Amino acid sequence: MICEGFKYPALIEHFEKISAIPRMSYHEERIAAYLVEFAEARGLEVYTDSAKNVLINIPATEGRENDAPILLQGHTDMVCEKNIGCEHDFLTEGLDLCVENGFLRARGTTLGADDGIAVATMLSLLDGEINSHPACQCLFTSAEEVGLDGAKAFDYSRIFARRMINMDGADEIYLIVGCAGGLRSDAMFDIEYTDAEYTDCMTVKIGGLMGGHSGENINDGRANANKLAGELIGLLHGSVGIELISFDGGSKDNAIPREAILRFTVKDSDRAKKLISEYANKIKEGLCSDDADFFILCESEKLSAGTRVFADKVTRNIIGFVNSVDNGVLAMSKKIEGLVEFSRNLGIVSTDDGKLGFYFSSRSAIDEQIEESAKTIENAALKFGGVTAHHSRYPGWNYTGSSALADRYIESAKRLCGMDVVRTALHAGLECGIVKQAIPDMEIISCGPDVKNLHSPMEKLDIASFERFFTVIKDIIENN
Repeated sequence: MICEGFKYPALIEHFEKISAIPRMSYHEERIAAYLVEFAEARGLEVYTDSAKNVLINIPATEGRENDAPILLQGHTDMVCEKNIGCEHDFLTEGLDLCVENGFLRARGTTLGADDGIAVATMLSLLDGEINSHPACQCLFTSAEEVGLDGAKAFDYSRIFARRMINMDGADEIYLIVGCAGGLRSDAMFDIEYTDAEYTDCMTVKIGGLMGGHSGENINDGRANANKLAGELIGLLHGSVGIELISFDGGSKDNAIPREAILRFTVKDSDRAKKLISEYANKIKEGLCSDDADFFILCESEKLSAGTRVFADKVTRNIIGFVNSVDNGVLAMSKKIEGLVEFSRNLGIVSTDDGKLGFYFSSRSAIDEQIEESAKTIENAALKFGGVTAHHSRYPGWNYTGSSALADRYIESAKRLCGMDVVRTALHAGLECGIVKQAIPDMEIISCGPDVKNLHSPMEKLDIASFERFFTVIKDIIENN
């Protein structure tokens, strides 16, 4: 066992086992098969669907048959981010786990505690680690990280419980009772190519940024590598003259991009390097401490024969578009202090097959703000010659009042762990909104242990917090 001395060794063993199974979004077939086999080996009722969701039911223990059933829920997929130079293949390889200073991490990659903690917790329940319980349903959903697609596809007529614990939280002192809805938007530009006028070629790499979850970390002041790259294109184009060859950055629209790469020809490479150095120094002065490792690297080369560059009007349109669409926090909540109400993240820029794509994630609990964000992107794309498609819309979850389940969680955390847990809403998408829409009388809470740096290779799980979290979940199920 990787975490020696852990109070619940079976819980960590389950986490280790699922960490050995590749579970990229849309590629959850192996984890789904593992869950089905796990249930069948224990004689439990199991259902799976074409979306690779898995529902496992376990009957009540003796004497608990008349207690209200409970639904536990979490997702099986994970955000697959890795550091530059890391050769890990998320489609075929498990994670390389390690322990550092009380935290569980994965070397060079995301850890998948989001939402491996939920999967391991439910497996522990199903494997007998919770001695007494009512009838329980464990719902393992797929493709959460790419638009909550699994939860949208599930047949909720199969759910008989009317109390639900979602385990997709990442801060143990907060009990989540509401969340934002969201929308993905893709803006696409056709690239018109022309022969290069300049012979010097440069590759510029922006990196060393912290990145993170585009909902939970959007208010932390972390820089967006794609926005920095867009600004740099504008600066160089206006000051020294460049011809773009490619613009790529980020790999997930729901993650703040940590890295971006530009390739271009340049009229005066020495002057360009000086401007880039000045720009890097200026940016570094204004970055938050999380982005202390920020860098911009320049590499020069001679232009390869036959290389084509973007027509100048395309480059001008790109500059105009990037500068027309605001990024980051767009509005703060007037009801909950410190809560982001409305945000937009430019998560991916990609040059591919004659097209340049910009991929956004917009978030808000207010439908009108989601519509406003979509219209802003549409109008800007139209103005500069692009087209827009919207997809992966998901509803918010509006907390409607007092909850006995929430009260019970807060009481248990205080009594057993000495924690003062408070109710809050989350500026991120949770499957709770979809479940609540499908089952309006479902009582829901969302919770989790401390997980730092979500959606980045610096993701880490606080081991002691995980232990406390399971202690509380176990108490609620055994004594409620």
